[in-house]
Amino acid sequence: MAGPTLHPVEIPVAIATAQPGRDGPVVEHVPFPTPTPPPVILAAPTRLQIPSLALDTAVEALGVDSTGAMDTPRNLWDVGWFQPGPSPGERGDAVIDGHVGLPGYPLIFSTLARISTGADLIAVHADGTRSHFTVTGISSWPADSHPPGLFATDGPARLTLITCTGSYDGNNQTYANRLLVDATYAGSG
Repeated sequence: MAGPTLHPVEIPVAIATAQPGRDGPVVEHVPFPTPTPPPVILAAPTRLQIPSLALDTAVEALGVDSTGAMDTPRNLWDVGWFQPGPSPGERGDAVIDGHVGLPGYPLIFSTLARISTGADLIAVHADGTRSHFTVTGISSWPADSHPPGLFATDGPARLTLITCTGSYDGNNQTYANRLLVDATYAGSG
């Protein structure tokens, strides 16, 4: 198994330029811009743990369905990670969804609406590393909406959990809204 490829890092230095002055040359320091560190690349998540809800479940890698929306897990008791996006802990918004179930038939995310701000979320990666997150917000959006920042591939590392909520439409077998749980990256360990 090959390790990561290392790239040289430019060390910022200053250039001194001489400019004539009354008492001799004046030295002006012009700093080079500080290079942006390369993004952290993490292994795929394999488990999601939510201690406050006593939840510890497998994570399936997902893409999009035939309509172009994020797919849902095949196993009703697993959650699904949007694989084209960042892995939890990488820059951007890692997105994980799960089934809430049907009225009277709860599934893996049936208790997600009970989560509190400040709760811990842990993504366990295939290499055994763990990315920790802290819940910062809980919101409900119409099912056909596009919340800003959802699926972002840049910006600070964060995690969004999604499940269904609101009124259930038995004819179309869907819920009117989506529950979003937003969490900020709290480190690895």
